[in-house]
Amino acid sequence: MTEENQKQNSKATKEYKKASEIAEKAFTYIEEHQTPAYPSTYAFWYSYAARSDEDMVRTVDETLEKTGSLSVYDINQLHDKFLSADEAEKRQSEKIGNDFEKEMVSVMRLVQQGMSSSDSYCSSLDAAQEQLPDAVSPDKIAEIVTSLIAQNQEMREMTETLNSGLQKSQSQIHELNAQLAKARDESMRDGLTKLANRRSFDISLAREIATARENGTDLTLVLADIDHFKRVNDTYGHQVGDGILQTFASLISNNVKGRDIAARYGGEEFALILPQTNMQSAFHLVEKIRKDLESSKLVIKSTGQCVGKVTSSFGMSMLQDGFEAETLIQRADAKLYDAKNNGRNRIEMDSRKSEAA
Repeated sequence: MTEENQKQNSKATKEYKKASEIAEKAFTYIEEHQTPAYPSTYAFWYSYAARSDEDMVRTVDETLEKTGSLSVYDINQLHDKFLSADEAEKRQSEKIGNDFEKEMVSVMRLVQQGMSSSDSYCSSLDAAQEQLPDAVSPDKIAEIVTSLIAQNQEMREMTETLNSGLQKSQSQIHELNAQLAKARDESMRDGLTKLANRRSFDISLAREIATARENGTDLTLVLADIDHFKRVNDTYGHQVGDGILQTFASLISNNVKGRDIAARYGGEEFALILPQTNMQSAFHLVEKIRKDLESSKLVIKSTGQCVGKVTSSFGMSMLQDGFEAETLIQRADAKLYDAKNNGRNRIEMDSRKSEAA
């Protein structure tokens, strides 16, 4: 096995273990709150256990603090609010949920069989215990012992069969949980660029703002736009345009690190959430991305035709007292608008203070 394969296997094992741990927590919540194990309720508790959406976690915690429990109606309402998805995502989640339910039915059937076999075996032992004191002849004792041996062998075979079935079902459930985790991750990523999508961006920005306030650390938001992108699409076609979007996304991904979050904000617009980063440090990062795109030699693979220089513009704003997510976005967007109006291929930074400051 190559070193790369070993790394991939190690990563897969960690993801598998993480998904299993989250699934166990989800089962615990289902049992604690006595909610039906529907696909939607399982997805809800799985998401809550994963704690990937701080707004959802906060809302659930507040509801539990007030009422002490969640009804099916409450869960459905919260599911629709925080876990709504398009039809394709819903069908995928529903399929995984249905497969999961079938596997759980299989597990319960195996458990019931095991309990039934155990009860039968216990009855045989009780009968033997009652008969032995009265068994005076060797033949009678031999008969009882032979019966017990046969019952014991039957119980062993049944136990082996049940264990095999349970192990198979356990493996299948773990696989379904991994599929659910993968589906959820895919639902938070842009299909073309593989960056975080707008939904993921909104969740991440709210979470990072809360963290920055709690820890008293900096947070800078960057909005970026590819200059004259419509002209590129009109001139070379949407396939070339998609390729440029992917190239820009790759340049951004190669320059972010740690807790930095890169997202496709919409169309040809991108966003960078930079925790623990002040405006000056953010500027150096963004300037490198701007230069990398400007110096890229973009060529149409099918024809070898050079697309020419493609540039980008950036607007930046740093979190200040009194800012909500919407305020931060509006101010970064205003600076992006300034960058476009001031000649494009440039960075504009928000230096205003908040009115509350």
